Amino acid sequence: MSHLNLNLNPMSEPPARAAAGGTESRLEIDATRARQTERPAAPFRSVLAGGVSLLMSGAEVATHVVGGPILAAAVHDARAGAAHALAGPGAGPPTGAAPTGGLAAAAGAGNPATNMDALMQEGQMSNLQLLALQQQIQQENQRFTTVSNVMRAKHDTAKAAVSNIRA
Repeated sequence: MSHLNLNLNPMSEPPARAAAGGTESRLEIDATRARQTERPAAPFRSVLAGGVSLLMSGAEVATHVVGGPILAAAVHDARAGAAHALAGPGAGPPTGAAPTGGLAAAAGAGNPATNMDALMQEGQMSNLQLLALQQQIQQENQRFTTVSNVMRAKHDTAKAAVSNIRA
């Protein structure tokens, strides 16, 4: 198999053309040369797939914390699909991918209705925790407002007393 290497070499122009200020270059066709560098230990495709997998696993953790298990399962499936697509054909099944869908991977294998119920219960627990936190913040805000009002009234009373003494 013969490959051709196309080089645009502006230094190989005839002297008359270069002196005239022309920017045209001649096209030279050379035979393919042997590789001058060693082949990398890991192909670029596998390095890229590893990087994508690492990045997506971080996104999976972040979405599990912020968005909940359903969103994390979706990111998990996207990570597995991207890593498998980048690994190329014949790479086997995606690494770390569950054979079931993303929802089942988040709640465990089994009956889909049971999985959905478990996910809904987990979502309700998260909502209850957020509601309790919101109530605590609201109570703290009420306490702060009460203390602030009492301190202002005390200050106003002291200020009025001082102004009465001076008058």
